[in-house]
Amino acid sequence: MLYVILLLIIIILILEKLINKRNNKILHLDKIKEMPETTEINYNNYYEKKEYLLTKNELYFYKTLKQATDELNLNLFVQVSLYAIIKNKNYKDFNKIKSKSIDFVITEKNCKIKLCIELDDTTHKETKRIERDEFLSKLFKDLNIKLIRIKVNNYYSIEQLKNIILNENKT
Repeated sequence: MLYVILLLIIIILILEKLINKRNNKILHLDKIKEMPETTEINYNNYYEKKEYLLTKNELYFYKTLKQATDELNLNLFVQVSLYAIIKNKNYKDFNKIKSKSIDFVITEKNCKIKLCIELDDTTHKETKRIERDEFLSKLFKDLNIKLIRIKVNNYYSIEQLKNIILNENKT
């Protein structure tokens, strides 16, 4: 008889625990519904709005390049993230490209990538930038993506840019 009473007590304790767990889950779901939709984080403490998408040099080059691509019936995209044009095979490799972008990407009308352009200004002489440029050059070469580097100039010829695009010559 003692064993039966002990067994009943154990069963009651187990059932009580299960009922409490279920009730806690229900209470927890109710609390989630009551939480406000927005949190009181001030993102000004973490981020700052950029005024311009392109630098003055990039904008000047863009205007001429845009005329050339329009005349060739091609698309022109600016500041394209590497991960938009390159697939990574694992997450570690994604980390190496996730924060990098290409200045200009020219595509066919169906958005097939034709070539990429990096506009090299004085920042490309800095050690970190040289390492980045070497990485990009090797990466693009290995993946057979045309990458053209053009030095910042005071003048760009539409005809010369069209010729570069059509011939995909390195400059």
